[in-house]
Amino acid sequence: MRAILRRKLTPVLLLAAVLAAQAPSKRPITHRDFDAWRTISAVTLSPDGKYLAYAFMPQRGDGDLVVREVATGREWRENAGELPPPPVTPADAEGPPPEPPSIRISFTSDSRWLVASTYPRKEEMDKARKERRRADDMPRQGLLLMKLGSGEVTRIDRVKSFQVPSRGGAWVAYLKEAPPAPAANQAKPAAEAKPAERDAEEEEDQQRGAGGSAGSRQTFGTDLVLRELDRAENNERVFPFVSEYSFARDGKTLVYAVNSRKEEDNGVYAFAPGGTGDAVALKAGKGKYSKLAWDRGQKKLAFFEEKKSVWVWDRGGAAAAETVTSQTPGIPAGMAVSEKGALQFSADGMRLFVPVAPPSEEQAEGEQQAQQDAGDRVLMDLWHWRDDLVQPMQRVRATRERNRTWRGVWHFDERRYVQLATPEMAEVTPARTGLTALGTDDRAYRRMVDYDGNYQDVYAVDTKTGARKRLAQMVRGGGFGTGGWQMSPDGQYAAYFNSRSWFLVRLSDGATRNATGALPVAFHREDHDSPSEPGAYGAAGWTKDSKSFLVYDRYDVWQLPAEGGEPRNLTAGEGRKARIEFRVQRIDPPDEEEEPGIDLTRPLTLIAESEETRETGFCRTPAGGGAPQRLLWAAKAFRYVTRARDADVLAITAQRFDEYPDVHLTNSDFRAPQRATRGGDQMQPFLWGTGELIRYKNADGVPLTAALYKPANFDPKKKYPLMVYIYEKLSQNVHSFVHPRPSHNFNFSQYVSDGYVVLTPDIVYTEGQPGQSALKCVLAAVQAVESMGFIDPDRIGIAGHSWGGYQVSYMVTQTTRFRAAEAGAPVGNMTSAYSGIRWGTGLPRQFQYEKTQSRIGRPLYDDPLKYIENSPVFHVKRVTTPLLILHDDQDDAVPWYQGIELFLALRRNGKEAYLLNYNGELHGLRRRHNQMDYAIRMKQFFDHFLKDAPKPDWMEKGVPFLDREKEKERFRKAAGLE
Repeated sequence: MRAILRRKLTPVLLLAAVLAAQAPSKRPITHRDFDAWRTISAVTLSPDGKYLAYAFMPQRGDGDLVVREVATGREWRENAGELPPPPVTPADAEGPPPEPPSIRISFTSDSRWLVASTYPRKEEMDKARKERRRADDMPRQGLLLMKLGSGEVTRIDRVKSFQVPSRGGAWVAYLKEAPPAPAANQAKPAAEAKPAERDAEEEEDQQRGAGGSAGSRQTFGTDLVLRELDRAENNERVFPFVSEYSFARDGKTLVYAVNSRKEEDNGVYAFAPGGTGDAVALKAGKGKYSKLAWDRGQKKLAFFEEKKSVWVWDRGGAAAAETVTSQTPGIPAGMAVSEKGALQFSADGMRLFVPVAPPSEEQAEGEQQAQQDAGDRVLMDLWHWRDDLVQPMQRVRATRERNRTWRGVWHFDERRYVQLATPEMAEVTPARTGLTALGTDDRAYRRMVDYDGNYQDVYAVDTKTGARKRLAQMVRGGGFGTGGWQMSPDGQYAAYFNSRSWFLVRLSDGATRNATGALPVAFHREDHDSPSEPGAYGAAGWTKDSKSFLVYDRYDVWQLPAEGGEPRNLTAGEGRKARIEFRVQRIDPPDEEEEPGIDLTRPLTLIAESEETRETGFCRTPAGGGAPQRLLWAAKAFRYVTRARDADVLAITAQRFDEYPDVHLTNSDFRAPQRATRGGDQMQPFLWGTGELIRYKNADGVPLTAALYKPANFDPKKKYPLMVYIYEKLSQNVHSFVHPRPSHNFNFSQYVSDGYVVLTPDIVYTEGQPGQSALKCVLAAVQAVESMGFIDPDRIGIAGHSWGGYQVSYMVTQTTRFRAAEAGAPVGNMTSAYSGIRWGTGLPRQFQYEKTQSRIGRPLYDDPLKYIENSPVFHVKRVTTPLLILHDDQDDAVPWYQGIELFLALRRNGKEAYLLNYNGELHGLRRRHNQMDYAIRMKQFFDHFLKDAPKPDWMEKGVPFLDREKEKERFRKAAGLE
């Protein structure tokens, strides 16, 4: 019988073997694969839900605009050019570098057309750089118009910005730059002959047009083009010398500001698309006009006339605008309306909030005089012990302070102006109704920011009289919105979190009550383990009727009534029972006129995540609350993206470590989501690992979790090298997809693809023992994985950046467990770092050690031994682990002398160490060529120690200063990038 079965199966097995041999073998991800790797962005649905559009962009090279017809799956792809690099600006952030910008995509309200911005193609940019063209001659952004259904495309060059009316049919307005002026020795092409109605001076302005965006002041010479998309001929109207513009939502009015050298033609104009008339001047004449602002109903439009007044146009009535603030008695002496701020209407359009400031002429004259005197002036900073803020903070905030404005309000019904903000209470945020506002004053607590945090007194402000009533004193934190004070939609109440509780305030009389203090669950973060006060789990916000405020405990959603009454658990405690975190997920269709707030008369949609398994999904409670019912659930990380405005079509993403975050389309019940993008097809050629959670206990017996990533075709009988990456808690990312890309951190997907096991353990801390806390957690996690039998104990590496870099540096002074280590932007000496400066914000670092992440809990002079015990430089004689250090000379969070101190201490004691400083880089590498360079060197470093790869030249011989320029070319060739 066995022989018969063997004979019957043999042909099948042979065929399988042949097919397997013919199938292309998968390979590890290399650095050469990074450039072509594409990500999905700018996901947009047409209003009728019949089309999906998105950008599909590589890290380098031309990307695509993809448009998909949902019902048929038919797709159109158009070249969208090459993404520009993200801006290299200080951010004082310890997270990953900022994502590059994407193209902008809009559908017309009738879902018949798509409008998208495009970037220049890589070939064009490379050619222009090679020719060393002037900035004005470089390729610029463009505009793409696609007729849906047919895929017919029109492209327009040199377009700065565009607008499509959200409910106004097939119209588009865009700012178009003039072609660059021809060189002096070149004849002017006939196609560029100036229009008859423009004189020579205007033509020069037109040719000098510079880049910019809508809403900002432009250089003279930009044309505003209005195009009717459904017309094939005579479909454009051009308005010259436009600096900014705004389409009304209904598409019936296009408003624009003209600013040219012929000042008598300047002004703000309104044009009716589709009409036969000319544009109407709302206000014309000499001056500069800016900051076009509609009210919510788009019945009124406000704008600035520079250095003079604010004008308001009644769209439904007056043919011209009228001034509302010129010589207004309510404006304080020495102040004038200032276009440095923004104009803002109340929701009903009955009030206009106006910024005022000292006349700008005085400041301009002062700055001009300072420049003239700079040649022989003494430039000196005086650090005074009574200053509110230290000099570096003053310097960082100087531009903001120079442009500081103070908000007041114009009441249309009373034709009266009331000043609200003053130098004593500079920040005032109005309620939607405009009848009340909240103001903050932090002057008494500014010096505390050095070593503690931000505090402020908060006031209710009556916008009719300007009267103030203090609501709360010395409230921790700052600002408004989800992380601070939140006002109800009707402006009668406010909510805020302080001292581990949520408080509700009635603004009319200041009556305040603790709404959560008596409840049996915590609303502050229970796992908070730093010396500062714990923050809140967060809030969903106010309900639409302003009668209650929704907040979160660790797992559930609670309803807090504004006027007393018992709080209600809207998720019926099911989150705490199952250890599932429920959070409100708004899936309302986008609508500019929709009332804010959460509607509890309808079922509540939630996004949920299991704390134990990190599975996620979408759930729903009955109207008014109740046990959530699962709609979609899996061992993946689901994310809501967007929905169609006029159809029940939603876009979500689903991802795992081994599943690309493709877009899936579903409905509001999240039934049977269908994959609509195929970004995951890029994974096919590569070996890809899997992610899972493991449990372990640290040296103190505390149960913890770690994420463990295993290579493809994992064999538990093999011995794998292990890479450990640390920060604080990271296991929650177990289902996150990691795009192959360079960075200042090692790329999990690449390392796992290349045969490494990767471990990211959670770390918990004891105050005063940050270094030992990390050691107790990380070594226990490593031991837990090693005990599984598939890790080579002699091939374990560890890496971390910023706080992770500090912990790595400390641990290699305490253990010989790691064969190699990398520390990015580490603190090497807490005694000197304590009074360092975070140059991105100018903020002294003392607060970090006394109150937050560094967790010492006391000032340096009160407990110097704690600082010494936790500082790597005092223990470097114990180090046996080769250490790779990244610390850049413009680090805006951890002063780079910390990396120098650590390196010099290691060098002095003959320890193997390498310090890489990418000149001009910040706390995290921002420039892609530097990211790529470091990613390759870090991989070479770990491959040498953990996989017996040859030691690269830069590790063997170093890079002498005089050879730095040669090193770039030599290294790229050696790495196979050229």
